[in-house]
Amino acid sequence: HDLELTIDRDVQWYTQRVVRQAVQGSGGSSGAAVVMDTHTGQLLSVADYPTFDANNPGLSSKADLGSRALRDVYEPGSVEKVLTASSLIDAGKVTPDTKITVPAQLPRGSHVIHDYFPHGTLHLTLTGVIAKSSNIGTVLAASQFQHKELYDYLRRFGLGTRTNIGVRGESSGVLNNWRNWSQINQDTIAFGQGVSVNAVQMAAAVNVVANGGVYVSPSLIKGRATTSGGTEVGSDTSSQHRVVSKRAARLMARMMEA
Repeated sequence: HDLELTIDRDVQWYTQRVVRQAVQGSGGSSGAAVVMDTHTGQLLSVADYPTFDANNPGLSSKADLGSRALRDVYEPGSVEKVLTASSLIDAGKVTPDTKITVPAQLPRGSHVIHDYFPHGTLHLTLTGVIAKSSNIGTVLAASQFQHKELYDYLRRFGLGTRTNIGVRGESSGVLNNWRNWSQINQDTIAFGQGVSVNAVQMAAAVNVVANGGVYVSPSLIKGRATTSGGTEVGSDTSSQHRVVSKRAARLMARMMEA
């Protein structure tokens, strides 16, 4: 059967070039970049580096075959704060102007949470917590959640489950069941550690904020196709569901801009 990808050839070429320059310039070992249509979920670019020549894949190492953007998992780090903060706003726990006193360090049981930058006591709003990317501020805000509340939001954002886009070797990432969380697990997950994602998965999650609070499943095939495993995939099968309110998404977007 003929297949047409959602990939835009010009966007793919440019993204491939940028991700190569970013990996080489930073001294990294690999990288991936994703460009996604906000409203339809169609992937306009899925770029990996190092990659392989599809005309002669045997020339490349096994590690470079396939799509890193769907296969390789990583801790999202501070990008996760976007999901945590928008969930808190949606649940009515905070507003962008909620005041948070951020100590220099935060003891949590036998652990101590730090920020990436040294500081004394800070008096911030939630917007300031996001602007400074404060781990401690995020933890203090997220402590208003029960474990199950945060877990349920993150599942709705698509974490811990495959996108089922139709590409072999796609990882589901890791989001452990909330019943197995201790307090330090929730604390670190809130700012993006102790949880793992792939690049397409995280792009679709953050896209919820751009798309007015609605998750749209990503697609790589235009129209409809059936995989060898019998799963129907493609843009015609794309689904949507609300994760946070339109208001929460709008406020979160303003916080990110600020």
